[in-house]
Amino acid sequence: MTAPGAGIDTALDEMSAPGAGPGQILIKAEYGTLVWSEILQDGGRAIVKLYRRRPFYDPLRRWFIPYRAEREFKLLSHLVRNGVPCSVPLSWSHGRRDPHGLYEMLVTREVAGATALDKLLQRPGVVADLSQLLRLVRSMHDCGVSHGGLAPRNILVSFPAGGAPAFHVIDMSYGHVFPRGIAATRMATFDLLDLVYRLRPHFPAEHCNAWLAAYGLDDSAKQGLMHALGRYRPRGHWAHLRRGETDLRAAIARLPGPRSPRGRDSRPAGPPSASGT
Repeated sequence: MTAPGAGIDTALDEMSAPGAGPGQILIKAEYGTLVWSEILQDGGRAIVKLYRRRPFYDPLRRWFIPYRAEREFKLLSHLVRNGVPCSVPLSWSHGRRDPHGLYEMLVTREVAGATALDKLLQRPGVVADLSQLLRLVRSMHDCGVSHGGLAPRNILVSFPAGGAPAFHVIDMSYGHVFPRGIAATRMATFDLLDLVYRLRPHFPAEHCNAWLAAYGLDDSAKQGLMHALGRYRPRGHWAHLRRGETDLRAAIARLPGPRSPRGRDSRPAGPPSASGT
């Protein structure tokens, strides 16, 4: 059997009119993105993400930040090494093929039997306690990783026989690895706001407060974050500013010499304003 993603030529040819080949299940098909699953040699399944890159902007952008697939591969590998549950990365690659131009590809192992949290939230009572999820987020932050898009659609839930729900983080194309833990920094607060903003319509405030306590926030920090939710905007102009700030802080953290990801204006005791400034 060929390696996952070996049908790259066929996949690129189908970017405009995608179809599933033998053993493949099409997951997403857009002009610039194709996602499918296929069978691994051990009987499991791989998730293959294929991105078409813009010919001028993306190579220019490459001077400042890694390829999207490369960055996500490194982030997931870092989480695996630190024991944080996530989709296990298998490989990444990039190249060019006419007439489609530049592309990049990421292959991860499918989390067997898992369902996206956003789908489960539409079925009240299926997942009632998210304390373990917030502990996972804290473990992610403690090993220096910011997700950058911590929404329920990027969290998978599986149900081991006789056990509590197990959570896994996926899709980290906006994430960064910092040289030290980021708990109690602005980047951690951005992740928490992203997540709790989308959980709040489904659960009462006292439940969210209890889960934030499981993360490790004290009463003052919990109160500040819940207050910030009223002004928080997860999309649009402010979202771009937050991501830009995280990109900048990550770039500064990679410079030689001892530096902190918090920045000189960090406020570890509470969240930033809803605008992320």
